[in-house]
Amino acid sequence: MRFTTIAKFRLLHVLTHSLASFGVYLAITRDMRPWLCLSFAMFLFAGIFGVNISLHRYFSHRSFKTTKLRHYFLLFCSFFPMLGSPAAWGSVHLFHHMTSDTAQDPHSPKNAGKFGSWFTFWPSVRIPLSIFKFFGEDTSINSLHKNYFTLVTLYILILAIFDWRLVPFLFAIPAVGCFHGAAAIAVLPHLAMPGAYRNHVTRDDSFNSVPAWILSLGEGWHNNHHHNPSNYRQGEKWWEIDPAAFIIKHFLKTP
Repeated sequence: MRFTTIAKFRLLHVLTHSLASFGVYLAITRDMRPWLCLSFAMFLFAGIFGVNISLHRYFSHRSFKTTKLRHYFLLFCSFFPMLGSPAAWGSVHLFHHMTSDTAQDPHSPKNAGKFGSWFTFWPSVRIPLSIFKFFGEDTSINSLHKNYFTLVTLYILILAIFDWRLVPFLFAIPAVGCFHGAAAIAVLPHLAMPGAYRNHVTRDDSFNSVPAWILSLGEGWHNNHHHNPSNYRQGEKWWEIDPAAFIIKHFLKTP
């Protein structure tokens, strides 16, 4: 019996959370706390470059243009959060924008509940094939998508060959951080929580959320983003700090 893609991701998330827990246990009981610094550095890289810039602003929304070499660099970065290929993750995300906070929204907390939305127990929805084909036009994206779980297995094996400790600290803990950062964006900015606010009137219930900004490493200005998804800048007010936009403007974006 072949596992579906969803089942494979379920197993991947269980694996990363189990190994991450083991890594934290080692750090506490065997005085391996410096390894947590490695994990945090990798989390910053995977979260900002892999999720916020690559998967979200570049591949999903095409909010900026870059060189071919940087395109491949961003494709490389998109692998490490362990959230899926740009085609898989981006298809769900674009459909979320199309159906935000309606009955068709795949991960709205209104449909899946706060727990279900956070831990990806979403209701079954049919994402239009045209959205997926939007990503499949790029052969490099299509290749990564087809070989994603094979590459995950190879990545784990390579880390283990160099040093088994790299598996929990370089692979699992950063992946868990990215998972919960993405979950925070799926849930918190779509709830009228204390401190949430809106700069724009939109057709959905998107809010700007400081807690979501912290957990996602800079993606919490969600109402701004839903107002103008094609803008690579999410922060609008001077105090809405946007690390990904700074990196895009000064290091990745072509004139």
